[in-house]
Amino acid sequence: MWHDVEAPDGLRVELLDGELVMQANPGHVHDLPGRSLVRHTPEPFEAWSARGLLVANDHRPRADAVIIRGEDRPPDEADADWPAQIVLAVVETVSSTRTAIKRDWEDKRERYASVGIPVYLVVDPNDATWHVLELEGRVYVETGKGIFGQPLTFPEPMGFTVQTHGWHPYRPASTGSSRD
Repeated sequence: MWHDVEAPDGLRVELLDGELVMQANPGHVHDLPGRSLVRHTPEPFEAWSARGLLVANDHRPRADAVIIRGEDRPPDEADADWPAQIVLAVVETVSSTRTAIKRDWEDKRERYASVGIPVYLVVDPNDATWHVLELEGRVYVETGKGIFGQPLTFPEPMGFTVQTHGWHPYRPASTGSSRD
């Protein structure tokens, strides 16, 4: 049934802990980090944006980006959701709603750790920061952080650096003021 779900225009759907979660398609500021990774990840690695992951039968998040070894890419005819076991790093760009912030910082963090994804990169346009979390046992520990504009180096075996100067924070919510 999950593969037959058709999202209405302007919405994307994820299967999270057995529940279908629909939310508006992200804006361009949200998509900048994933796009940057897709364009600048060097061989033998590949970054893919908006990739569905098979974490469990009832949990198939749509990661903002994933990094894999090119040789591990599933064939085109494979299941649309990629197995979490091939993922070296998962990237989530935090949205601006309270529910989405909790989902990216807590819920997805726990689920990705439970299946052994080695690196979790959290990009937070709410405060213009990025956070590299590495798996220690079954939990993530922050091993690097920075602000937009500072270079981000992925841990080994990836070891490459991505420039973040093109990433931008969200605009502050409108306060009703006429100031720009």
